[in-house]
Amino acid sequence: MSTVRLRPNFEVPLRLPKEEAIERIRTGLEATVPAGRWMSKGRWAELHVPPSDQRVWSPHLSIRLDGSADGCTLFGRFAPRAEVWTFFVFLYFGVAFLVVFGGIFGYVQWASDEPAWGLWSVWIGVPVLALLHLASAVGQRLGQEQMIELRSELDSVLEAGELHG
Repeated sequence: MSTVRLRPNFEVPLRLPKEEAIERIRTGLEATVPAGRWMSKGRWAELHVPPSDQRVWSPHLSIRLDGSADGCTLFGRFAPRAEVWTFFVFLYFGVAFLVVFGGIFGYVQWASDEPAWGLWSVWIGVPVLALLHLASAVGQRLGQEQMIELRSELDSVLEAGELHG
């Protein structure tokens, strides 16, 4: 987790078909993780940080199983809570929208020999986008210990269920 990605992910090959693997994962989660900290439906499952430890930057671990009859792959992704992720994406796309359309408007102003004040959206928006990316990096650094804890809980469930391929 040394590089900054918006939602870090990983893959784990498993030696069982996905239906049997997800059942063993559910059984392991029921046995080791308190109720309310995980949920599962179909070939999906999520692990959450304990409510007493949750902060704005706290991640959750979402896993999905894909594969064939002889084996499958577990895809894991760390992400912020849904409301934090939605707000972040809203801000990111809102600022990107202003940069693009402000740049177009500013270019039209400049091409029409008018004052190109619309270009200010580019000069302001690009640093704001960089600050949003920096905020993502800071949030990941602050939540890195929790990501490691969630991953170790998943690994212990996989080892207990003898799922590693």
